[in-house]
Formats: sequence, C-alpha cells, structure tokens
Amino acid sequence: MLSLAQSVNQLDHVPMIRADFERVYRDSSESVYRSAFRILGNAEDAEDVLQTVFLRFLRRDLSLGAVEKTEPYLRRAAVNASLDLIRSRKTKLSSVEDLLHEPSTSATQELHTRLRDALSRIDPRWAEIFLLRYIEGYGNKEIAQLLDLSQTMVAVTLFRARQKLQNEIRLESGSLAL
Repeated sequence: MLSLAQSVNQLDHVPMIRADFERVYRDSSESVYRSAFRILGNAEDAEDVLQTVFLRFLRRDLSLGAVEKTEPYLRRAAVNASLDLIRSRKTKLSSVEDLLHEPSTSATQELHTRLRDALSRIDPRWAEIFLLRYIEGYGNKEIAQLLDLSQTMVAVTLFRARQKLQNEIRLESGSLAL
C-alpha cells in the first residue's frame, strides 16, 4: 500500500489535480486530525486516520463528482474512520477529558471508556450523528445538511442513540438495562 506522500507524488503528471489536492490538504488537515484525536484520544492513531482519510479522498472515484463542502466531508470521514478503528481494535481508549481537554479523574475515565465501547456497538449511523453533535459540536441543522437528513430525523436519531448508549453502558456495568 502506498503512503500518502507516494500517492501524491504519482500526481506529478497532472499538476492541477496535485495543486488542488495540496490546497485541500493544507486547508483541512488540521480539522481532520483534531476530529480524529477528539474521538481516539491518541496522536498516533489520529495521524493514521488523517492519512487514511486523505488517501481515500485522493483515490475516490472522480465519477462521483466534486465534493461541495470539502472540509465537513473530510471531518465526517475522519469520524467514520475513527469509529472504524475503534471497532477493529476493540480497545479501551483514553478518557472523556482527553477528548474535551479537561483534567481527568478515574470515574470519568471509566465512563468515557464505557462510552467509547458502547459507541462501537451501536448502529454506525447513530454513532456518527452522536459524535458529530456531542464531540464535534455541530448543531442539528448542520448535521442535517451534512448528512442530507431532516432536522427531525437528526433529533430522533440523537434521542435513540442516547437511549441505546445508556442501555449499552448499563449492560456492560452489570446494571439493569431498561
């Protein structure tokens, strides 16, 4: 598998595509990295996700057309790639405070670990919407526009995702699930 740098170097024969890609990378790489880091809590994993997202973007089928809003598209791709990484590794990740850049306590670390595990077990679309809302800070209207959904559908999905996550966390901790 080629690295991101090797893939970009293959674009030398098409200078316009290379220049466009480099501009998109320069404009969006920091927000893609931050999105991945907030979810994963690990710089090395966030860098892997950053490379994965841009490799996929570089290799995507041009017949799909241009992406209208590149940065939100790439941030959403980072959320998805981060969730994929969590699911594939099934690891216990760092605390909620790492995501929110607050001081950590063992109780909140445990809660965040359970939340991440629960997110990896629910419907991927629900997890994506939950992360866009509560980790990335998008509003329901913005999420609706990003995912081409109604605001009502976003609100209903968030409600269901919260309920499912509560049940998953209760089940994991041995509490009675409702």
